[in-house]
Amino acid sequence: MSKRQVARKSKTKKVFDQVSRYASVGLELGFSVAIGIVSGYYLDQWLGTSPWLTIFLLLCGVAAGFKRIYLVLKSLEREQEIEEDEADR
Repeated sequence: MSKRQVARKSKTKKVFDQVSRYASVGLELGFSVAIGIVSGYYLDQWLGTSPWLTIFLLLCGVAAGFKRIYLVLKSLEREQEIEEDEADR
């Protein structure tokens, strides 16, 4: 395998890794919101507090999803800075 093929394969792997991270973040946001809604709904039915626990847990799910998005973006930013530092050397 030539150096060019190795470099292309490495770059392709890096792109797929980043795409999979972004896709998983979207799924995590959706699942955290869905879990908040479903658990809030059933707790409201059980405790008779409709709709307050559903609303509260929905907001908690949204906050958890956005926190996860923030953490993943910070991680990708750090990795990009490291790559740029290595490229400058």
